[in-house]
Amino acid sequence: FSWRTTWIYLGRGLVGTFQVALTAGVISLVLGMLLMLGRISHVRPLSVLCAILTNFFRGVPSLLFIYGFFFVVPSLGFKMDSFWMLTIPISLAASGVLAEVFRAGVNAVPRGQTEAGLSIGLSRWKVKTKIVLPQAIRFVIPSLISQLVVVVKDTALAYVVTFPDLMQNAQVLRTNYDALVSTYLVVAVVYILINYLINKASVYVSHRMGVKIIR
Repeated sequence: FSWRTTWIYLGRGLVGTFQVALTAGVISLVLGMLLMLGRISHVRPLSVLCAILTNFFRGVPSLLFIYGFFFVVPSLGFKMDSFWMLTIPISLAASGVLAEVFRAGVNAVPRGQTEAGLSIGLSRWKVKTKIVLPQAIRFVIPSLISQLVVVVKDTALAYVVTFPDLMQNAQVLRTNYDALVSTYLVVAVVYILINYLINKASVYVSHRMGVKIIR
């Protein structure tokens, strides 16, 4: 670790980690929101389907999703880059959790506000988008940021699809230089620092928005 090239190599892996984490974070936010909207929908079949998908995505470990995309998808004739073999499974697993986070935010909005919106002639869709969702998102923003910690840690499963992230590059260094303890110790410190900064960002945002969180 006194060599500059070692840090450059780890830095490239860290860039890969950030690329996967940010992409998976965006996809999971959108998918989680859609699952939540479907689950609270008054269309019964849609609500049931979204509830099943949410529980499925929450219940299946990210590693099993990754194995599915690595082994099953290619066998069906679909070619996929290792980046997406890692990003999509992480997104699916996170979306199930985020859907429940969004739903908790919606349930935290006083029911009287929904009734007031309906009483002045607003449609249920407008009540949700104009009144309920803005408040719900405000309530759960700290939790959404904290969920990035889980997404970042899940990127460490990149070794399954041999995507060059921080952990994969660390394994290459460990193999080439037979330095298991020192390599993994340095990588652990890097992950701790990243997740610490994410948690601090969550606390900062909660204070700025006047939302109380449990620390």
